[in-house]
Amino acid sequence: MQTAALNFNHSLTGAVRAWEAVPEVPLLTIPRGGVWEVNYQVRGVALLPAPGAANTDTGVVAGLYKNGALVPGTEAMVIYHSELAGDQGKQIQATASRQFMHRFAAGDTVGLGASRLGAFGTASVVSNGDGRTYISAHWVAPEGDTPA
Repeated sequence: MQTAALNFNHSLTGAVRAWEAVPEVPLLTIPRGGVWEVNYQVRGVALLPAPGAANTDTGVVAGLYKNGALVPGTEAMVIYHSELAGDQGKQIQATASRQFMHRFAAGDTVGLGASRLGAFGTASVVSNGDGRTYISAHWVAPEGDTPA
């Protein structure tokens, strides 16, 4: 299962490294318990302000939530940009993906979360025809399945 092709721009407005949900990416509901291969892709945008007197930085980190709580080990740095004082302000974009195996119960929800790095400029998670943000999950083993 996978989220549909999405079009959005979600500005990360929380404090530095404060996780927030990205509600524009719908939650996936796991239909049956077991081990699932989960993949997500995130397109991030970082925009630093015009040249200033101090060093500046900004970026995007993403991770997946299970039933509203961040799943440790799912984090991925999507984009990070740092400029020295006096450098030109500029926008950069990048797409990151992460794949992992995880045990879920039927009815668990999986959602995207993100946080901003740096206290300057703006950071966003976006999805459009230039690059998509999505979550996909593929069931691979029943609940309680163990190797021989």
